[in-house]
Amino acid sequence: MENEKTYTINADEGYLEFVRRVIADQPDREPLRIVEQLMEIAVGEVMERMDDLSAVASDKRLTVTLRHSGKQIDGRLILIMGDNTDRVDYKPDGDKWVLTICRDVPPPFVTRRGYKY
Repeated sequence: MENEKTYTINADEGYLEFVRRVIADQPDREPLRIVEQLMEIAVGEVMERMDDLSAVASDKRLTVTLRHSGKQIDGRLILIMGDNTDRVDYKPDGDKWVLTICRDVPPPFVTRRGYKY
């Protein structure tokens, strides 16, 4: 993909600071604000069990991937995340869980007001 950039969390950086940094680095930040809110929920659910957080951004989308161990996130939260972004994938990977949230820029839908964000 054109202009794709991979982000990894810095050793001295908090999980939410990382997400905010990635979003702040994007030219079209407004449609990505929902990703910050969804990751805040996800991180709150698995904070003590977080293993890794990374992101890939391009001109067309932002994908944030969270890996954690232990009990899975409540399926209702995953459904809410899916309802509020473009793609969510949550699956086991060995003894870990991997949550991927993807947001297109601009989002591929039209609002009730009839215009795109």
